[in-house]
Amino acid sequence: MLPVQANHEPIPGEIACELPEPNFTYAMWLYEAYAGKDSELTAITTYLYQAVILDRPEFDALLRPIAYEEMQHLEKLALALRHLGVDPKYGSLRSGHWVDWRSKFVNYTSDLCEILDFNIEDEAKAHREYLELAQKIHIPEIQCILTEIAADEERHYLLFCQAKQQYCSEFAPCPPPPPCSPPPIYSPIDVPEMPPERPPEMPGPHAGGKG
Repeated sequence: MLPVQANHEPIPGEIACELPEPNFTYAMWLYEAYAGKDSELTAITTYLYQAVILDRPEFDALLRPIAYEEMQHLEKLALALRHLGVDPKYGSLRSGHWVDWRSKFVNYTSDLCEILDFNIEDEAKAHREYLELAQKIHIPEIQCILTEIAADEERHYLLFCQAKQQYCSEFAPCPPPPPCSPPPIYSPIDVPEMPPERPPEMPGPHAGGKG
């Protein structure tokens, strides 16, 4: 049921026709994140649409970099699908049937605060689901990809929360609403900064030598 590369010579060790378990299930899960309804491909097209429809430099500067990072996620998931031996076509498996990606998956809301609410919810969901996938897919190379993407989604979530607090505060009742929820589960580990090395002390006038 999954699309498999058929137009090239099989590489030794590559799955060329039937995909055994657990790779079949892994591929099915990754296709949904890759090009399903709530996927990287949907996020890219949605954020670029939002940047154009809002048509303001500050929102362009917020949305376009995130869209480009989602494009990098799309490429990483494509490589993960190839690692499993399937064709990274744009679509997913629904109820046992292959469904091509569709433009109706894009959210065409044009109200700023509704856009930010939708993006916050979507990024929180994506962050949670990538961490769950990383726990369920027992292939270290793919786990690494998924945890990296999860960290990016958490950062996107926080950026959209900051934008909501900045641009939608006038629409919120008093007192201001609590911080965006649900809070991200994953937090990148900050590498502690090493204290700067002290320069070597210069010898004093009577610390040796001629003089």
